[in-house]
Amino acid sequence: MLEKITNNIMFRLAAYYVAIITIVFGLFNLFPQIPYYLAQERGHQARADVSDLGAAISATAEARVDGLEGLLDPGTSIPVLMALILAFAFTLPVAWVYRWTHNKKKYAQTFAHTLLVLPIAIAGVVFLVKGSLALAFSLAGIVAAVRFRTTLNEPMDGVFVFIVAGIGLAAGVQLLNVAFIASVFFNAVAVAVWYTDFGARPAVMIGCNVCTIDAKDDSPGSSVQRMSHVDNPEDLKPLNSHLLIHTANPERSEQTTIQVLEAHGRRWKLGQTVTKKDGSAVLEFDIRLKKSEVSTEFLEEVKKSDALHITKVELKNHNKQLKA
Repeated sequence: MLEKITNNIMFRLAAYYVAIITIVFGLFNLFPQIPYYLAQERGHQARADVSDLGAAISATAEARVDGLEGLLDPGTSIPVLMALILAFAFTLPVAWVYRWTHNKKKYAQTFAHTLLVLPIAIAGVVFLVKGSLALAFSLAGIVAAVRFRTTLNEPMDGVFVFIVAGIGLAAGVQLLNVAFIASVFFNAVAVAVWYTDFGARPAVMIGCNVCTIDAKDDSPGSSVQRMSHVDNPEDLKPLNSHLLIHTANPERSEQTTIQVLEAHGRRWKLGQTVTKKDGSAVLEFDIRLKKSEVSTEFLEEVKKSDALHITKVELKNHNKQLKA
């Protein structure tokens, strides 16, 4: 029982986030200077506005001596370390969710590695360009000059990249609460979408009503014939009409409709059964009638074949729509 609980991904995520929050608050209580340095860095304003790239380079060279001498200055090093460490910590569960929920055939280990490393790099770059508009534009130019030819296997991969980039940016500008909330909320939604298999089947509309599709057995040994048998190659013309059977007993109406189609149709194929909220159903057939058949008479015969249960019959094609 205990192993089953610990293997549950929701339990693992919740335990991890609780542990991270406990450790962070513990550090803040043991070392009150840490939140002070973080707040100081967040509210820090650049002393000089560097207006062009040459001035930015010279200003960086002048500040290099102070940077080396002040490498161990807690006011500078602690915010950087906290940003990099928490960027990794908040991204690690995102990488876990990618491993747990991704299609195994399209899973890429290198992509999982990228998810872990990317926010650290982004957080570090944010510290580099923060307070210097010129450095920010020069960095954008450098990145634009480098071509990244990486093809994402699935659209969801792009979403994972986007969220870890956002976590890295939030950590870099000291908005650690934003990084944490984004990580928690994204993982909760991603796991929920994967667990519920959301959107696996398209919605079916009957008028303005949303209906559910009743899954049927399409195996060769099924007791109900799903498609007409074609002996004459000349009958292999496209199905050109759509037949809808509104019925209170789909099993019975399906059998009687198939009998009528065998007598009056060239070819037919049973599509799907849509179940309404009131318990009734709509049978959908794709058919091709014989040229000699009159559509209205055909609909009446279909309806009479199970008059006790069939309430309405509709025939739709490119030219017209008939009801009975």
